[in-house]
Amino acid sequence: METPQGITFSNFRDLGGLELPDGRVIRSGKIFRACRLKPKTEEDRAFLSSLHLDSVVDLRVPREIKEKPDELPDGVEYVNASVFGSTKFQVLAPTNLTKFRLLFCTDSQFAEILQGIKDSYAYMPYARDAYKLLFDRLNDGKTVAFHCTAGKDRTGVAAMMIELALGRTREQAKQQYMLSNEKRAGSNSKVMKLMRRLPLRDELYEVVEYSSRVHEELFDTAYDAIFSKYPTIEAFLSAEYGVTEKNLEDWKRTYTAAAE
Repeated sequence: METPQGITFSNFRDLGGLELPDGRVIRSGKIFRACRLKPKTEEDRAFLSSLHLDSVVDLRVPREIKEKPDELPDGVEYVNASVFGSTKFQVLAPTNLTKFRLLFCTDSQFAEILQGIKDSYAYMPYARDAYKLLFDRLNDGKTVAFHCTAGKDRTGVAAMMIELALGRTREQAKQQYMLSNEKRAGSNSKVMKLMRRLPLRDELYEVVEYSSRVHEELFDTAYDAIFSKYPTIEAFLSAEYGVTEKNLEDWKRTYTAAAE
């Protein structure tokens, strides 16, 4: 399903149509990845309603949600599944407070933030309390959307795991992950142009520019965090999330289809 023209959700994607190595595809209209879901127009609201979602799994920390809550159609189950939770990585969530604190960081703190972003990618595949809530809904065959704020990091790791579980290859999943840079190019450019007008430190520009994009090295960090410990995605999902062989068979039956 293509996102219609005029819809203002940046980085919104239906995983449907993504190719699998066996010639099948992910089924359209069943699994969506997104940024925060707050409609700006009546067209946005109509679009969300047209998806007939069973559940929305919000991967953000509570402060993000309080500042910018979702606005969903009636009857859609809303689930907060905070990936960063109460861990040290919660400071990476793009809240008003964390943005304000950037203005007062030292050089060493900027370096710590950049390293923290990289470290968070090794952590995220093991954010069991959060992603289990998403996988449980896939176990039930739900039509589901999952998202964070920008739809690229916490959402990107979730999409990687789901794509791999449905049979996609590392390179196929990485290509979809990297697509966030294209999907968010316009908004990222506006932010950086605005910031360049302000007398801010170069280190701040570096942190904002790096954190506003996705990077192959980050995808590789998350992927290697899984496969340095487990031989297959099936073994990983079973051990860490209790996703059984039957669950995965059901995922493939529900969420994949013959190519047209």
